[in-house]
Amino acid sequence: MESNQVLAAPLQTNRHSVISLILSLLTLLTFCGGMIPFPFTGFICFPVSFLFGLLAFLYGLIAVRGIKQKNEGGLSMAWSGILIGGFVLLCTLCMVLAIASLFLFSPDSLPPILQNYQI
Repeated sequence: MESNQVLAAPLQTNRHSVISLILSLLTLLTFCGGMIPFPFTGFICFPVSFLFGLLAFLYGLIAVRGIKQKNEGGLSMAWSGILIGGFVLLCTLCMVLAIASLFLFSPDSLPPILQNYQI
């Protein structure tokens, strides 16, 4: 059995897509870690997950552009970074808006400790 097929060289994986994938996994870990019922985990984990999500989203966009220009591999890793980072950014933004609307529109429902605070 003779084979005259030429094997294509494997594509080099884009570094930004790998960074985007790692940052998106860290985003998920810190976002879900913020929901653990320990004191002050939300104050630490949610801003960190917002930062990781923003970086994963931006690195994913940079990776997609580089992959299309240089014909590299790693498109699925870049898109996972874009999707996960964008989803966590959207969730964090919704949580901030929900908390702000609670302070603005329903201050009577807040505990007595928080009633003297104003925005």
